Amino acid sequence: MTYITTEHETNGTRLRNEVMGSYCVSLAIVLAIVQASIVAYAVRMNSGLLCSQCKACDTDKCPPSDAYPHMTAFDDSLIAGALQSDYVKYEDRGVYSVPNIIGGVSTNNNSYFGWESTSGSASGYHRFRNYMDKCSDESYLSVDRHGRVKLRALKKLSDLSEADWKSVNPPKRLNHREFRFWVSHSTGKCLTVFEGKTKKHTLGVADCEFDGSNLFQLFAFRFHYHKAFCCCGKYNE
Repeated sequence: MTYITTEHETNGTRLRNEVMGSYCVSLAIVLAIVQASIVAYAVRMNSGLLCSQCKACDTDKCPPSDAYPHMTAFDDSLIAGALQSDYVKYEDRGVYSVPNIIGGVSTNNNSYFGWESTSGSASGYHRFRNYMDKCSDESYLSVDRHGRVKLRALKKLSDLSEADWKSVNPPKRLNHREFRFWVSHSTGKCLTVFEGKTKKHTLGVADCEFDGSNLFQLFAFRFHYHKAFCCCGKYNE
């Protein structure tokens, strides 16, 4: 049987071919964008700076991030020491308030694990160790007799109380989002963020203002981080 192709049918076939061609081109563009995004993401999650400062890694897979939470200030800035933020270099033993970077979002900075907390049930005081620092023993949040807050080794402290911190609840109007004052055992003063002109503000201690008049003395621990590096080359999902 012989079929006669009409002009209408020919135009219809041509239209379908054009639509299919446009669809294939669009699909190719989408796939190219996805592939580029994957490549960009891989570059963004490269921990080159971390690895150049500390290559030690004590784990094959990152532990749950909620075991080593981040400390944040009242303005949600991140409290970080060496290796906990790209804003703080490894040789710097200071502790700072720095911009809060969410893992996988910034093209210039990565997110890292935070602090390991231990407490003495009898004393009620806590100690905070920088989980990220696996290349130095100078990793405990401490304050010296001059009121300088630094990361130091316990064996180098004049007294172990220099690394002890006690939690005090704020007034009811501020007693939300788990904010707390942290009082130094050795000085009796509160951990405090001191304002500065740069994005990196220094932490120290100051007389406690338990009425909440100094919001820079309020801190909280956050557990919601993902895509954060736990050591050189390894990050959590």
